Amino acid sequence: MTTEPAKLTFIADAMLGRLAKSLRMLGYDVLYRADIDDAELKRIALRERRVALTRDHEIAESNLPIRIVLIASDHLEEQLLQTVEELDLEVEGELFTRCLVCNVPVEDVAAADVRDSVPPYVFETQEHFSRCPDCGRIYWAATHVENAREWLGRVLGKDGGAARRPAAGERPAPPPAGNLFVTGRPGVGKTTLIKRVLTDVDAAAGGFVTSEIRAVGTRVGFAITDLRGEEGVLAHVSIESPFRVGKYGVNREDLERIGVKALDGAIASSDLVVMDEIGRMELCSEPFQEAVGRALDSAKPVFGTIQDRDNPFLDEVRARPDVEVVRITEANRDEMREVVAGKLAALLGRGRDDA
Repeated sequence: MTTEPAKLTFIADAMLGRLAKSLRMLGYDVLYRADIDDAELKRIALRERRVALTRDHEIAESNLPIRIVLIASDHLEEQLLQTVEELDLEVEGELFTRCLVCNVPVEDVAAADVRDSVPPYVFETQEHFSRCPDCGRIYWAATHVENAREWLGRVLGKDGGAARRPAAGERPAPPPAGNLFVTGRPGVGKTTLIKRVLTDVDAAAGGFVTSEIRAVGTRVGFAITDLRGEEGVLAHVSIESPFRVGKYGVNREDLERIGVKALDGAIASSDLVVMDEIGRMELCSEPFQEAVGRALDSAKPVFGTIQDRDNPFLDEVRARPDVEVVRITEANRDEMREVVAGKLAALLGRGRDDA
């Protein structure tokens, strides 16, 4: 009697977040943390007998008794091709069976059980749902999943068989539109990072940013500004509104007049869609949520900030296969400017030298 060989498991270094998520789409167990250091990566790989995926030559040249794959390319589709070919990975049968955020196998769940956990329009239009038993995120086959299936088919072969390497002179198949978000605790510098990175990349950006409104040194509200210059009040202590976040009344009219209009305008005419941020105030508006969905489903990359809290809509955004989320902290925020600028330049189809 023969036993089937154990399926490979992986650990990916901090520069390979999108490759980790792509392998999870194929059903593979891939540990990934944006803040993992080399020493911890090697310890986990050795202890759990995981294949280490890395861009770091020092890790690749270590003498650990484990399989290590040095990923050669900066481009996601070439990274995935190399991994599948070098390790002869099976790519059929288990698509989208694993949580793309926390790496746990998902479980089917009855629609009635998620009625209060998904946006109403999703509940009304979808029949099949699955849920991660660890983080509780809920999945369904929306447009972004179909886009991801099509991309995997182009990269790995229409029948899901052996990977197809592009011919000489042929550009690799592009991945689903890349969407990059920064998260972190309030006040850590997410918006400052967004603004600085936008000066580092050569792209016609559209969308919106938010900022504090202060009076006599005290924060009294938040402004929302279209990148073309139109400004409104997102929330203010003096606004009477049925939509409140803490002491602030949310101004849905300006959120939709400026925020929704800015996102739709960026989708139509910009190279890059900027949304700073997706948070509690912005989630008071269904039209705004729908505009976020249109931007993420579009052919334009999205660059933004996302609040670090549990919420069905925020969970849906973070779990998308075409979204990467990086975390900024007080300890790493100086170095994150270059890291995030490099990731954004890659999404825009440029190397850092061209950015």
